[in-house]
Amino acid sequence: MPYEYDPDALSAAEADIRKRLTGSPVDLEVQRSISNLYRAASVVSRRAEREILSDLGLSWSAFVSLWVLWVWGEMDATRLANEVGLTPGTVTGVRKGLEKQGLIETRKGEHDGRMVFIKLTNAGDAAFSDLYPRFNAWSSELFVELTAEQTTLLADLLQNVVVAPVKTDETS
Repeated sequence: MPYEYDPDALSAAEADIRKRLTGSPVDLEVQRSISNLYRAASVVSRRAEREILSDLGLSWSAFVSLWVLWVWGEMDATRLANEVGLTPGTVTGVRKGLEKQGLIETRKGEHDGRMVFIKLTNAGDAAFSDLYPRFNAWSSELFVELTAEQTTLLADLLQNVVVAPVKTDETS
């Protein structure tokens, strides 16, 4: 079974980090937030792959790619890479695997043969339409310790972190 964070080990790690950085000119709570953001994303993606996505032979990257295509429809590979947060090379690998499974199909651009457009197949749409409610129910179990208000606050705070670089660039 993949490594999961033990609460006592996590507390000990944070104490070690605090001890190492005490007296340095860094914001310890920002560092703690960054560390826990990374840990949370890792735990969610690993558990999702193991507990629900493995049923369809999907990686986290493949799942997110399918999600983007399910919500927004056909798009070029570069946009998909940007939406999913992957490099174009990684998207190529994910795309080939999803094509092999019959979940997506690709076509070359009409005016530029280098462009590749990707969309869900009917089978891909049906598979994802079946998977997503199960994934959402599974996800809700991860947040069972949070109230609805805390879940909303967490989503809002994380969105602020996501858009902060854009806001900073706009004011520069």
